[in-house]
Amino acid sequence: MTKEEVTILHEVMQRMIDRCNADREDFKSRIIEDYSGRCMYGETTYALEISALTCLLQAIMTFPELLYDLDNHPIAQYEPISNFRTDSLGYSTVIY
Repeated sequence: MTKEEVTILHEVMQRMIDRCNADREDFKSRIIEDYSGRCMYGETTYALEISALTCLLQAIMTFPELLYDLDNHPIAQYEPISNFRTDSLGYSTVIY
């Protein structure tokens, strides 16, 4: 994923936390700038670490307009985010 895509997904998580008064312990997210996932052989990319994939799905379903706000988010000019992978880190999930 690109830095821009990861940043926007992180923003969606944060807005959901703020608007829904969600427990911040259950909805953690952070951007990783140099993630190297499985079969990447030393290559790095941007990634989003989240407490659980269901947290991100809940955020997107609650505020889908945040992903496609043309005035504020240029990601809406691109194709939908579709070529991402996930890794489970035991206590969290990384989307990259």
